[in-house]
Amino acid sequence: MRLGAVIRRMLSQLRIQTKLLFAFLALIAISAGAVSAIVYRNTVESMERRVEQSTEQAINQAYSFLSYKLNNIKDVSSMLFMHDELNDILNRGRYGLRLGDQIDDYNKILNILNSVQSGREIYRIRLYVDSTNIYAREKSTIFALGTVRNEPWYGEMLHNSDGIYCRSPYEDEYGRTGAKRNIISCVRPMRTEQFTGEVMGVLSLEILEETFRQIIEETQNTTTGKVYLADRTNRIISSTDEAGNGTVVPLVDLDSHIVIEKPIDGTSWKLIAHIPKSEIYAEVRQWSNELYLVLSVVIVVGILAAVAFSHGLTRRIKLLLQQIKMIESENWDSQTDVTTHDEIGVLQSHLNQMSENIRVMIQEKYKTETQKKAAELQALQAQINPHFLYNTLDLIHWMAMERGAREISEVAVQLSSFFRISLSQGRDIIPIADELEHVRTYLDIQNRRFGGNIRYTIDASPEALAFKTVKLVLQPIVENAVLHGIREKLGKSGEIAVRCRMHGDVIEFTVEDNGVGMTEEQMRRLADDSSGAGYGIKNVKEKLALYFGEEAAVSFERADPEGTRVRIRIPATDRDVRPDEQLYREANKRNQPSI
Repeated sequence: MRLGAVIRRMLSQLRIQTKLLFAFLALIAISAGAVSAIVYRNTVESMERRVEQSTEQAINQAYSFLSYKLNNIKDVSSMLFMHDELNDILNRGRYGLRLGDQIDDYNKILNILNSVQSGREIYRIRLYVDSTNIYAREKSTIFALGTVRNEPWYGEMLHNSDGIYCRSPYEDEYGRTGAKRNIISCVRPMRTEQFTGEVMGVLSLEILEETFRQIIEETQNTTTGKVYLADRTNRIISSTDEAGNGTVVPLVDLDSHIVIEKPIDGTSWKLIAHIPKSEIYAEVRQWSNELYLVLSVVIVVGILAAVAFSHGLTRRIKLLLQQIKMIESENWDSQTDVTTHDEIGVLQSHLNQMSENIRVMIQEKYKTETQKKAAELQALQAQINPHFLYNTLDLIHWMAMERGAREISEVAVQLSSFFRISLSQGRDIIPIADELEHVRTYLDIQNRRFGGNIRYTIDASPEALAFKTVKLVLQPIVENAVLHGIREKLGKSGEIAVRCRMHGDVIEFTVEDNGVGMTEEQMRRLADDSSGAGYGIKNVKEKLALYFGEEAAVSFERADPEGTRVRIRIPATDRDVRPDEQLYREANKRNQPSI
């Protein structure tokens, strides 16, 4: 407590200019340190992610190449393994054939092996056969099985469950030059019963190790990183360091290395990448030294600027205090010359205008309250109560009945039903029966309006009436049929057929008229929602898309012999569907009247 009191007492005795200077210096030091730490950390993390991502991309590409080559090798191995003639030759070769038969079998074996040795992945195929055969001493393509029975890899091959077993790399003579090359042999036993029975031969597909090494070298995107192709025991099959082949993948510290492993499907092999973080840090340190130099210059310049700024700021604050004292004395006419446009200059300008602003605010508040009351009154006056509307139409109906005006009474009832379905208590999803009743009411009213010249039929399958639809999708289509189809005919009369059918899980509405029809251009504009499509049609399509998405469809076609046929298809549903917000936003953007 004493130390805190001493510090507060010392600070209270300092001038504001000194306090500002100390504050600026502390802020500069803290900011520079924080920026350095954050930038360094983010840079290291960013570079680690970048190196890891680039390595993973290279590993994935190498994985694709290796998988492709190994699949080719497996295909060749499977072809020979399942080759009926080769299996027959190996099987009968165990029983001591005549010399002529053995020579024939030898030629057949060479033809079979040469027929499949066409890919670049396989440079040689060896076949180990029963030692009693004379061609087992050929020692170029065919070898005696007894020479390898005691090899370590032979026992591992027999216990292998992957179908094909790949040995560790070993040196062998390559071609006729006798040069030593590293070879990887993929072997599998040929049995009397294919997958079971006695071993009658061993098939060996030999691949140059450098084929895999070239693929692995393409993944090397760092200077000191290592990439290995290893088997299930972490024994190195191939790597960027050829001297390490056949040894175990070295263990590394996960805190100092980025380690990436990716198994190769269908094999017991995997790709392993070891990337030292020290290589990343070396690059970051070089970059951070430049950052520290820039920050040092910024700190020196900041200190000089802080000294100058604190001096100028305190001088102007004194002038500002004098201005405030005058305002406290209610001298609203007090003015101060504004010579700058910074925060203090803005504050001086605001103080100069404060008296007038207060008066303006009082006037605006009074005006706003008056307008608010007026708006509330107008809103109350503009409210329409649906019950009042229904009661009024009901009153018209009974007044017409009392005076014997039956047609007026019927129109009032129809209009009341039309409004009831249109409002639907604020619901957008209504039963199909209500939607069809809404169209029927609309056509009855229009038919009275046009002197009975509009004949119509409404037909719906009973099973469809149990489902629901978006309201007011048929009325705009029917209205177009009346106004732009039938009323534009020479006799201004015609027929409209409204049908509703179920097709599996889809409900189809059809509105067909025998009006003047449409041209190809008009149908094209309706199909692609161009400027001449009309607001009503566009609104129907957008509402359907809003609630049913791509499952809803609207199509237009010519009727036979004349007129127009419109089909609306929606999914059958008996529940209330909620609109899709994304489609709703898109619909709002497009929902601009075009006619």
